[in-house]
Amino acid sequence: MPIANPTTHHNRSQAELVEDIEREKHEFAHDDIAQLPDNPADGVILKPAPTRRLSLFQTCREYRYATLLCFCAAAGILSDGFQIQMSGSIIALTGFTRQFGKLQANGKYKLDPQHVSLWGSLKNVTAMLGGSIGSYPADKIGRRWMILFVQILMIGAAILEQFATKWHQWLGARLIDGLGVGLAQCCINVYVSEMAPTAGRGAILSTVNLGYAIGSFLSSVSLNIVTKQPPEQWRHAVLSQFALSGFAIICWVFLPESARWLCAKGKEEECKKVLTKVYGHVPGFDVNEEYLRLRLEIENEQVSAHLKRGGTYFDIFRGTNLRRFIISILPWHWQSAIGNPIIGTYSSYFYQMAGLSNPFLGTVINNSVSIASLVGVLPLIEKAGRRRLLMAAGAISISSLLIMGGVLQKPTSATGPVLIAMACIWQVGYSIGPGALGYVYAAETSTIRLRAKNTGIVVFMCQGLAAVYVYIAPILLNSDAFGLGKTVFFWAGMATLVYLIILYMVPETKGRSYAELDELFERKIPAWRFASTETEEDIQRKEIAAQGTA
Repeated sequence: MPIANPTTHHNRSQAELVEDIEREKHEFAHDDIAQLPDNPADGVILKPAPTRRLSLFQTCREYRYATLLCFCAAAGILSDGFQIQMSGSIIALTGFTRQFGKLQANGKYKLDPQHVSLWGSLKNVTAMLGGSIGSYPADKIGRRWMILFVQILMIGAAILEQFATKWHQWLGARLIDGLGVGLAQCCINVYVSEMAPTAGRGAILSTVNLGYAIGSFLSSVSLNIVTKQPPEQWRHAVLSQFALSGFAIICWVFLPESARWLCAKGKEEECKKVLTKVYGHVPGFDVNEEYLRLRLEIENEQVSAHLKRGGTYFDIFRGTNLRRFIISILPWHWQSAIGNPIIGTYSSYFYQMAGLSNPFLGTVINNSVSIASLVGVLPLIEKAGRRRLLMAAGAISISSLLIMGGVLQKPTSATGPVLIAMACIWQVGYSIGPGALGYVYAAETSTIRLRAKNTGIVVFMCQGLAAVYVYIAPILLNSDAFGLGKTVFFWAGMATLVYLIILYMVPETKGRSYAELDELFERKIPAWRFASTETEEDIQRKEIAAQGTA
């Protein structure tokens, strides 16, 4: 992100920095990771200037084109959100049950719980695969082309859904769209984090989850409409997928490649063209200065990686990077541990089992609440902070789960309305907490050099854990030993456990530049002191302010 502030010198002398880098270049001359500058004096005498403190509105206004591009990139998430909701809720349609279920003695069709579990869990397995391999092509061919490839996969899954007649064919569609979800979480999150202005980075990153929510809402509306049509027309619910992928591809046409990726690949002219196009209207912007800033950040990361023998997947699990990796995982994993598999993924199935006459209407209401909550929380992410929102919202969702579990122990005529009300309150907590902030922490807390690799491993781990949750959800819901009430209590217990770990480990990152986060992690500042700890950039801001008033 460009910052129209004067740069300052390193505290260390230029000669010392040049000597350090020359020594590293000599020591690692045959290391193919090293791409150090030919003339280090050109790139190391400057230190990134302190980021300016801007409100979300000021950020979006000043960096309006960068913000718009981030929204365009997040449009690629709409199809993901649609598929995630649709694939879990369509199983409650009568026509779907007749197509893939088995005729029972009572004359009704019923889906095999094992098939339902496999559709959900194996989809998460391929999402794990997408997350684990997605960082490699995203680093090699660029973020932009990966975003397009995701939409091609989503269209392929929708085509297979239109023609599937056997349960394993429907499973094939789930495997394809799961792969697309995993790849999207790698490339789109990384793209947005690299293009978003620092002052509004958290709020803009949360639009990724807003994309999921809007896609899920459109899916629930589509399913609700299909319930009013003849059962054999259940496939009409899938058609919206083509429109969403088409819209995402139209938005993709206007996306430039990430300037940071171009700089890392040594494509100076292309990088400067992107910087000028995206940030040229910002007051005080200088393309050469900004390019130098990007190059300096990347080269400093490379030097640091050499000093620590870094730059590989193994480096994620070394030193302070391990702490940053765990923090990247926790809020995202909490999305599953706090109950999303039953109230999100299998919402219509859950409401159907709870006895609601129109389970899809309940899903529409939930998704409407989700969108409203996510829109409302956008300014709060930068104002109230990530950690405070995460803790408060998590408590709301856990409390809702406990009430739902208690109500479902002895169902009455009032159970349905109470269940919907508590699910909506749960949705508010989920949407403003782990739902909005899971992707923010995953994108913010890794080092610049390891961001794509770290995101890939985070996706792999979170999708792997989600696969377990999604697999056991329908089994527990259909189990005589657990049933609805105890299944909800199970998720309440898991959510509480993760809450306590997050309280101890996850820091406040509001308003911090990547350089500040690097400093705070290197200094091993406890999570609860991140917000109050003064950094070098804070000191520089005070010095600049003092000079301005002198």
